[in-house]
Amino acid sequence: MKSILLASTALVAFAGAAAADGHTSISHSLSATLGYNDNNGNTIINDDETGFYWEGNLKTTASATLDNGLTAGAYFEITIAEDNDTANDDGGQDLSSSDFVLSLEAENGSGLFFGDTGRAAEKYWKSAGDMESDGVSTGSDSAVLRGDVVVGPAKASVSYIIDEASDSEEQLSFGAEYDAGVAVITAAYQEETDFADADGDFNADEIWGLSAQGTFGGATVTVAYAENVTDDQQSAGIKVAYPFGPVTATAYFVDEQGGALDGEPNFGVNVAYADGPIGVTVDYQDDQGTQKWSVEGSYDVGNGLTVFAGALDETEDDADYYVAAKYDLGGGADFLISYAVDKDGGAEDEIGSDEYQEGTTVELNFSF
Repeated sequence: MKSILLASTALVAFAGAAAADGHTSISHSLSATLGYNDNNGNTIINDDETGFYWEGNLKTTASATLDNGLTAGAYFEITIAEDNDTANDDGGQDLSSSDFVLSLEAENGSGLFFGDTGRAAEKYWKSAGDMESDGVSTGSDSAVLRGDVVVGPAKASVSYIIDEASDSEEQLSFGAEYDAGVAVITAAYQEETDFADADGDFNADEIWGLSAQGTFGGATVTVAYAENVTDDQQSAGIKVAYPFGPVTATAYFVDEQGGALDGEPNFGVNVAYADGPIGVTVDYQDDQGTQKWSVEGSYDVGNGLTVFAGALDETEDDADYYVAAKYDLGGGADFLISYAVDKDGGAEDEIGSDEYQEGTTVELNFSF
């Protein structure tokens, strides 16, 4: 496997030289943030920025068409953030690389991908609401090697996590999709592993699932079945989304059985309204007997100014709430001011759909 990886990397890294007669493109994008946050003295928040903070992010995308018709690609990010050495905080910066993807693709979509790319199961899986048994891994601190194959209306992918410490392949993941016209049928599978990944979205369990999604009379219907083999849990659900005028209503119901589940179903309703300057979303969920709700809205005042407000409760405790305003300065720049309160006192802030920070935040953002 090591030799395969080296060969794959070399193909992409030297794509420019191999594509002398082809087409090569390189693009860059830069974003920067300068902000200040006062988190109401809540010392248990672990993902807030406190006081002044700043960050810059550079994204580079390159592609080259090879003589044989394949397209080689490379993507990477470099992040520049404030110096986290509080003992010697001199306004310096920490420089780190983040996402990177190397790829080699054919015209029909088949290809080989290596880096911070999605696993095969997560690429295709379509859930039918909040299913307890379909938690395939969706994030990784490790590189992933994935191969995609496309044949007409059928697509399939296989992937492995590449553990750099042991130079081994971990957790086989498989996903497939078939467009049958009336519906798109998907399958997903990941094997059980004793590999440990620090990413919070990693799941070491063996999981498989089948789903189908189609549109009938304007309504998008998804039915799905998933099983966590490791925990002996099963989920079977249906989700229906129907738009009428400026409103889209979505409802789901999931039967939950086995393992640590007590047979209580999961169900939820979401109503989203968007018309002109007004946007409102109302959401209600009952997950294993725990009720969650949220009401969030926005209003485009005009002249670049949009205001936001919302309240939400995910713990059957006091509701969190926020108010915010964003002003579009033009040219890829905007100014944000927000005030958010985390009433349940959790260790994660990210309040509301836009993930506002606890307390008062003033932030200036640039994109180039």
